[in-house]
Amino acid sequence: MVNLKQEFELYDYLGPVAVALAFAIIVLFLSFFLLNYCLISKEDEVTVFERFGSRHNVRLGPHSLDSIRRRKQRQAEIEAEQQQQSSKLISSNKGTSGNAPIIQIPQVKIDDASS
Repeated sequence: MVNLKQEFELYDYLGPVAVALAFAIIVLFLSFFLLNYCLISKEDEVTVFERFGSRHNVRLGPHSLDSIRRRKQRQAEIEAEQQQQSSKLISSNKGTSGNAPIIQIPQVKIDDASS
């Protein structure tokens, strides 16, 4: 009689892992080369790949390293201005009654509203 029971080794179970790893690598390369170089123009925002490359002084997209640095510097200036404006707003409201809301919510008496 023939024994039809299958016995798997460790490398047999690594097949799905190898396929998943190959798929992930293919998707990464497609997204990097196809999307980053072919479909992103110089007028678009800086991509994650380009931000990563600018930290390591490597160009990884259509934008130059100087333009990436200028955009990051401008974004930091905008955030600093917003932080300064919000701190001014908070300091101007400190003269009022502590943690009072900026907009007063009208109080409605239930007896008056039921008639």
